[in-house]
Amino acid sequence: MNHFIDLEIPNADLNRTLHAFLDAKDQLHFSELAFYHYQSFGGTDTDAAETLGAGIELLILAFDIFDDLEDEDSPDEPWMKINSSVAMNAATALYTISIKVIGSVSKEPVFFEKLMEYTLQSMQGQHDDLSNRPATEDECLDMIKRKSGALTALPCVLGAMLATGKFDPTVEKYAYQLGIASQIENDYKALFYDSKSDIAKKKRTLAYLYLSRKFNQPSIDLLKTFETEDKIADKEIKCYKEKLKAAGVTQYMYVMNQLAIQKFKKGIGELELGELKKQQLTSFVLKMFGKED
Repeated sequence: MNHFIDLEIPNADLNRTLHAFLDAKDQLHFSELAFYHYQSFGGTDTDAAETLGAGIELLILAFDIFDDLEDEDSPDEPWMKINSSVAMNAATALYTISIKVIGSVSKEPVFFEKLMEYTLQSMQGQHDDLSNRPATEDECLDMIKRKSGALTALPCVLGAMLATGKFDPTVEKYAYQLGIASQIENDYKALFYDSKSDIAKKKRTLAYLYLSRKFNQPSIDLLKTFETEDKIADKEIKCYKEKLKAAGVTQYMYVMNQLAIQKFKKGIGELELGELKKQQLTSFVLKMFGKED
């Protein structure tokens, strides 16, 4: 990844800035998804797969920076410690490099079409999230599918396409579910964050929209808390967790997460691959996302 920054950005200060951003990246899940799908579908050109993975990680980093700047999240990240205009321009440079790198590995028109389709889907999902548009749980799930599901589909689909030269709708289908499951889990954890709390932002998350149906008194109590508090004090966290469970939020989020995981597993089972490869792919992906099979 550093190689592509050096190749494309001769401006010394911007180059240093991008390297600093890249140094803060501690996970490479998306490149691993691309590489493992490439191998699972019979790909043998390691250099091409590594180039694809590098481009995808640069893209994801750009989206992460955009997301933090737009949400004013993650104050400890290097892009949040500098002038926001400089950070935004640097993220735009990363995004542009990533598109060039990813697009360089295949001359198939549908490959580039899918790349742009998923990036634009994610941007539209992010718009709805920033605009706080979801009014129902179904609308929220659709927003999650576009915002997070599309970015998870991107490495899976492109990795498989690079190996076979063909678009596989089954891969897209289960990859969306993987992204949904991951985002639901992240959204539940975000209920407890002070620095990036969805409570503080009064966001219409899946949890909030579920509570809005006011199934019971704990639901009503939590809605009032969400509307009047910016965060949950440490001393109240145990009571808060118990109330989330009493309201059914904990169980609801778990069930929705597991439904997406089961759809992911079902989709893998529909692939035209050998049983061992399907089992290995399922195990690898679930382990990567901390969901042991």
